Amino acid sequence: MGDKTDLKFRLMLEAEKEIVEGLSEPEKYRYFLGRMQFLKYESGKENLLRSDCSGSVCLALLLATGCSIRVTADALFKKYFTKKNPDKNDIQAAFFVTLYDRKLGNRLYKENEVCHVAGLCGHDVVLNCVEPVSELRSLSDMKPYYQANDYRVIVRGLNREALQKASDDNVDLFGSDYQFEQIRNAIDGVRG
Repeated sequence: MGDKTDLKFRLMLEAEKEIVEGLSEPEKYRYFLGRMQFLKYESGKENLLRSDCSGSVCLALLLATGCSIRVTADALFKKYFTKKNPDKNDIQAAFFVTLYDRKLGNRLYKENEVCHVAGLCGHDVVLNCVEPVSELRSLSDMKPYYQANDYRVIVRGLNREALQKASDDNVDLFGSDYQFEQIRNAIDGVRG
């Protein structure tokens, strides 16, 4: 990545930090999810230009909390979004769990595995990060489609302590991309 692109990312992050100054973590999370509308979908990415579903949630968590993880939708569900009855002010995500083994793209998902995640960024509004671009959608509108295709839809709240511990221990960073690392380093510089 060139110096010019790095400079653009740093300037963009500085502007975003000023915008969200004074917001709570859940408010920042919702803001950054909304900010990611119309990102191009790219599997394995998690930056402010391209992302996949779990990457968008991990990036929003990083930008809102300063905690860095990069995991799959299934790991988000099993390790970090474990609060079964979240409060309206909690950081939340909707998880789409397959009811049988199925192949999606080049990946085989097992029964009861989470195949998709969408971060909640408002009342009944999620960032649905799918091809070709991410869009803000009504979760109520999405549920019937997914349920008709044999998915269970579950909304969970973030376990903030588990997120902080994983970030502090520097675990659960599977192959994050260069831009995610740049954002992480910029945030660590602010905390440092």
